Amino acid sequence: MRTLALILPLLTVLLAPAAAMEVGVFAWGSTIRKVGVENFVNDTISSGYTKVAVLIRGVSTPTRIDTLQQVYRLTKARNPNVKVYAWLVGFERRHGWDKPWDPEVQREILDAVRAALPYCDGVILDDSFRYPTRDPEKRRLAMEAITDLVRRISELVHAQGKEVYFCLLPENPRPYSIDRDAIAQYVDKFIVEAYTREYGRSDSWPVHIYHLYESLYPGKIAIALHEPNIKRLRHQLELLREAGCPEVWIFRYGEVRGKLRLRAGSQAVYGTTEEARASTTAEGLTGLLELLLALGTAGAVALVVATNPAVLHELAATAGELLETIVTEGGRLLSQVLSGGSDAAALVRAAGVFGWGLILALLLGLLLG
Repeated sequence: MRTLALILPLLTVLLAPAAAMEVGVFAWGSTIRKVGVENFVNDTISSGYTKVAVLIRGVSTPTRIDTLQQVYRLTKARNPNVKVYAWLVGFERRHGWDKPWDPEVQREILDAVRAALPYCDGVILDDSFRYPTRDPEKRRLAMEAITDLVRRISELVHAQGKEVYFCLLPENPRPYSIDRDAIAQYVDKFIVEAYTREYGRSDSWPVHIYHLYESLYPGKIAIALHEPNIKRLRHQLELLREAGCPEVWIFRYGEVRGKLRLRAGSQAVYGTTEEARASTTAEGLTGLLELLLALGTAGAVALVVATNPAVLHELAATAGELLETIVTEGGRLLSQVLSGGSDAAALVRAAGVFGWGLILALLLGLLLG
């Protein structure tokens, strides 16, 4: 009995799928126009991004939605599952900071949101939706105005069934006139900017930030990364995936264009073409080793059953549930292979999964037949 208790958890771990992770990328409108909308859309889709954010209101530029409109229409035509967001700068301007309580400033931002809504899946409010000040009265006015503006934006966006994101600096919000707890009730997610470049931290720091903010706002946290060193960026993405972070955003497209490749499903991160080939080869070897391990474990199960008939009763009680899991996961992998979305490594893994299904089906047949 003790041997079977050790074997079955091993099978479950072996067959469990890798945690999926959404990966988005921020893009300046000027960058998109420079590379061309069609080139941008083709590259982001082929690179494996599941979300893109297009800047429509910058620090020194008025609202401009034509690029967002083109990106949205072409992206939805190529891959409807990829989400497109309108990204807005708030109160930071090239000449300083606008007053959040200024009705004209608020009107301009609300007009930008209204103009963008037909051409996006949601809006992302930049970390510049803040107001740095040491004056207690100005801080109070700014905090109330920013919270109220986020509420009004949320009402507009949610009325269309779309999402609101709010970007946060991983710092004390008080000097920036931000009431995070109040804002949290109006937004779908916070994007916390764990930028190792700006903060000079290690690759594990974004994971620490994710766990910290997830404990504060459960289910509402995505992490943004900014690291020009692509090797380090890939490492940070992998650590966040392993930590269970559901969503990561890359800042910004111009720095990672042609350097980052995300394979659908496992979200393994690739770099250059040569690195992608090397990673694919390694993935194939891993899949083969998993198949060999599965076959070896099957032999161990058969040996235990042959020498200890009492194990059959325990196996009968648990094999049905495990068989259902294996068949479901095997079907998912096979679907990826047949649709052309997976490589040879996935084919080997699918064969291993269905192999397990066949073995357990035979065992169940013997037990129940």
